[in-house]
Amino acid sequence: MKTSGTTEVLPLGKKQKYACNIVMGVLLVVAGVVLILAGTGVIKASARSIAAPTVLFAFGLSVLISAVIAKNALSMWLAGVLLACAVPSVVSLASGVGYGVLYPIYIASPAVGCCFALPFAELKMPQIKGIAFFGCIAAIFALRSSGLCGWGLTCGLLAAFAGVCIIIYTILKFTAKDGKENA
Repeated sequence: MKTSGTTEVLPLGKKQKYACNIVMGVLLVVAGVVLILAGTGVIKASARSIAAPTVLFAFGLSVLISAVIAKNALSMWLAGVLLACAVPSVVSLASGVGYGVLYPIYIASPAVGCCFALPFAELKMPQIKGIAFFGCIAAIFALRSSGLCGWGLTCGLLAAFAGVCIIIYTILKFTAKDGKENA
C-alpha cells in the first residue's frame, strides 16, 4: 500500500508516555533552576538573556528524547529545528559574537531538522532535498554574514539559486514517469 511518505506514528505505550513526560518535566525543572540561578546572580548572566536558549534547549531535548522513544520522524524534525534555533543564542552569549554573524544558523534550521528526521523517515529523498535546499540558502547567507561578500552578490547568488531550483523542479516534473501533467 502506498503511503504519504511519512513514517506511521504508533501510539506510545503507558511506560513510554511516562518516560517522555518524566524527561520533559526534569528538563523543564533544570531550565527553571538555571533561570533561578541567573535571576539570583549565581550565574553571571541575566535571566533575560539566557531565558530563550535555556527553554529552547530544554524543550528541544525533551522532544528529541520523546522522538527517539517513539521513532517519530516529524518529532525528530521539530527537535532539530528547536535545537538549531537555540545554538545562536548560546554561541552569542558564550562568545560575544552577534546575531549579525549567526543568523544563517536560523536559516539552516529546517535543514538541521531534516538531518535529525532522516533516520526515522520512510522516504529519505524529501529529507535530502530539504537539507540541500535550506543548506544552500544558509551557505549563501553565511558568505554575507562572514563578510566575504556584500548584499549585491548575496542577492545575485540567491536569485541564481532560485532559478536553478525552478529549472530542476520543472525538468523533474516534465520527465516524471507517473503521467502527471500538472506541476
